[in-house]
Amino acid sequence: MRRMLLAIAITATATTSSYAQRLGPEAKRPRLLADADTNDARSYYALGIQQFERDAEKAAAAFYWAARINPAWGEPMYARRAALLMMEPFTLRQVMEGNRRTLESKEMRRLDSLQFRALMMNPFLYRKLDRQMFMAYIRGVASGGSRGEQTPELEYAIENYLRRAGDQMRGWLAYSDGDFSIALEAYKRALDNSRDKAPIHLDRARIMSMQGHVDSAMAEFNNALVDMRKKDQKDLVIFYNSKALAEYSIGVLLEGADNTTGAREAYGRALQEDLAYYPAHMRLGLLSLGLKDTTTAMSELALAAQLAPDEPHVRYVNGWVLAASGHYTEAADELNKAVKLEPFYALPYLRLGQVTEHLGKAKESLDAYEHFLALSAATDPQRQMATERVTEIKEIIQAISSSKP
Repeated sequence: MRRMLLAIAITATATTSSYAQRLGPEAKRPRLLADADTNDARSYYALGIQQFERDAEKAAAAFYWAARINPAWGEPMYARRAALLMMEPFTLRQVMEGNRRTLESKEMRRLDSLQFRALMMNPFLYRKLDRQMFMAYIRGVASGGSRGEQTPELEYAIENYLRRAGDQMRGWLAYSDGDFSIALEAYKRALDNSRDKAPIHLDRARIMSMQGHVDSAMAEFNNALVDMRKKDQKDLVIFYNSKALAEYSIGVLLEGADNTTGAREAYGRALQEDLAYYPAHMRLGLLSLGLKDTTTAMSELALAAQLAPDEPHVRYVNGWVLAASGHYTEAADELNKAVKLEPFYALPYLRLGQVTEHLGKAKESLDAYEHFLALSAATDPQRQMATERVTEIKEIIQAISSSKP
């Protein structure tokens, strides 16, 4: 009952958070299967994938809730952008055909910001919905915009279009299908005939990164950087394919290969390209914390939080670093900002419970732990610890209350 009451209270106050507003129009929670966990972002993401071609509006709502429940997960943001495009066939067609006015429009920039933020969280996220978007576009073109049933004539028109497609498009479609070797070969051929080589190098680099080929991926990222620096700054560039992102991606690769020095240098170069690129500040801060340099760690995370004040995950990580450095009062302030930004994000409540315990605030700690239990997925391994803390704190509060005259 306590869990249900907390969930109702959160729902009543959480619909206007600034983070939620950046996801686009508020969406009603879609109904899940009876045995699905409504506190698990993966449940909504799976529903969105299932409904993507069948009911784009339902898919967009599912991805919206996946992104709210876990703001640190980039895939739902990418997927929501894709679903919102599927809901607008005309806009999808303009995007696929490279219409400059559409690509530079305020609405498209808002949609692109979802993919940009997704790549900030995971520069190698797998864009597996790209092919389905493309096929929806082709069907619309071949059928004159109709969404009617698949006919032999329509199938022929689609196959004919794909046969005429260039190597870059073939590479993109193979990538979306998971045929990475074929994609790399097609992209390699495309480099010989393309004037704008940077996007091709970037896609090749991301595929190689997913395959674990660090050196080859780095070479492709560097090739992309060379080409991007040659381009006229007035040329249209999709802003989620930025030089800062390329350098950041190199840093993530090197960090994963335990090359801390190289990673720090790459993150530094990312910030030279864009001083406001907050993920680089976050990674530098966490690397510094690992090296026991708490002063630098707190400085970098504070910068990240200043640059991304509406990102609950950034606020959470900043609060976690402050707590790890023994600054519990400041950590509590930052974690409270995180839960205010996104009341459905369970993890900050858990850390807030631990921090307020350090501060000797038993009732606040109990409340935070109970919020975590009300919001966290049933499979979250930290639920046991939170449950134990709730039991112990209740016993302490009861003992203190009983000892009073």
